[in-house]
Amino acid sequence: MNGNGLEKQEREPLLLIARRLLAETQALSTRIAAVNEIATAINRSLNLDEILRVVGKQAKWLLDFEHCSVYICHSNSCRLVTLFGSPVELDAARVIEDSPLGRVMKTGQPQLIKEGSMAAFLAPYASQLIIPLVSDRSLVMGTINFATTLPKAYTLEDVRIGYLLALQISAAIRNANCFEELNQLNAQLEAEKRKSDQLLLNILPAGVADELKSTGRVKPVYYESASVLFTDFKNFTNLAEQLPPQELVDELDYCFSAFDMVTEAQNLEKLKTIGDSYMCVGGIPTPNRTHAIDAALSALQIREFMQWRRQEKIQNNHPYWEIRIGIHSGPLLAGAIGHKKFAYDVWGDTVNIASRMESSGVPGGINISETTFQLIKDFFECEYRGKIDAKNKGDIDMYLVTRIKENLSLDPRGLLPNEKFNQLYSVINE
Repeated sequence: MNGNGLEKQEREPLLLIARRLLAETQALSTRIAAVNEIATAINRSLNLDEILRVVGKQAKWLLDFEHCSVYICHSNSCRLVTLFGSPVELDAARVIEDSPLGRVMKTGQPQLIKEGSMAAFLAPYASQLIIPLVSDRSLVMGTINFATTLPKAYTLEDVRIGYLLALQISAAIRNANCFEELNQLNAQLEAEKRKSDQLLLNILPAGVADELKSTGRVKPVYYESASVLFTDFKNFTNLAEQLPPQELVDELDYCFSAFDMVTEAQNLEKLKTIGDSYMCVGGIPTPNRTHAIDAALSALQIREFMQWRRQEKIQNNHPYWEIRIGIHSGPLLAGAIGHKKFAYDVWGDTVNIASRMESSGVPGGINISETTFQLIKDFFECEYRGKIDAKNKGDIDMYLVTRIKENLSLDPRGLLPNEKFNQLYSVINE
């Protein structure tokens, strides 16, 4: 309408038009402000269900609907969530191209249905408005659906308002999906970290593993006193030839697994197995004064296990192994070596003499040095063997540990410490 046209209009009609336009502008402004309020509310959360609850609660201010729902597709899975009104069901197979919902999903264009071809899942409602929810790559990831039983209830302005709301919901859903994917990624990373940490703990003591992870290396540590325990099976090579390889490995695994449980219970650090040899140390990586006693207790229980295993093998007419155990106590150096495949190990003459204790021992016996004997003599009964020639070490005083002393033992065989034993043991570490 040009200026001349306005001059010809009556004053009252013009005022009515101006008031109507002003009211419509104010109503539109109020609805846009409501969309912004919803956007602020839903962006406070990264939980999709919480976001949808906010939409269902506040969207009623924008559009006069009796039903509001969202159809969401994510990670190859789609679902319909009713936000307001009676719940409705939607068969995913019915989201076909010629349905209003299917057309929105395919074209990304909103559907304003005043009558006629209606969305089947909203069949009870005369007026329907289906708005696309779009991903950041312009892909339709779902719809928001409004419906009312009033015929011809929605206008093009309602479509625009619904579209503004859908844009805000789409952004919130994208953020929620990204947050969920980030959480899943973090959970996977944490699971992988736990696996790698556990693998590291399988080969290194906890403190050593922590030092390696924090500094990338492990400094060797000198220990003034520790006890090294070796075991070995007599005539292993000959008996190994009688067993199939798998059966041989299974038997070694069975025995060494039992040794692991014993030495772990006695606070010894298992270092390695070499063929049929088993090596562990008491007093590292955390120094203590009971390492020799711990090693002797472990040796008694390992020997008892092998004796039980021997009886079982004999009853089944199977070949059996007899064990030799050697222990020596003294200073040593401990640390982790390697760059890709780490190994916690010990070095020093103490290790060599402990190995000689095993090789100079007797089948079924626990052979210890004079040094170890002096550390455990108040707790265990030992038999002096005299000076025995040890390879490259000359004559060494050796003893055989037979059992826990009778007054310190809980059982007749002298395998289990009693209360008095434990009291004396506790005093040593004070």
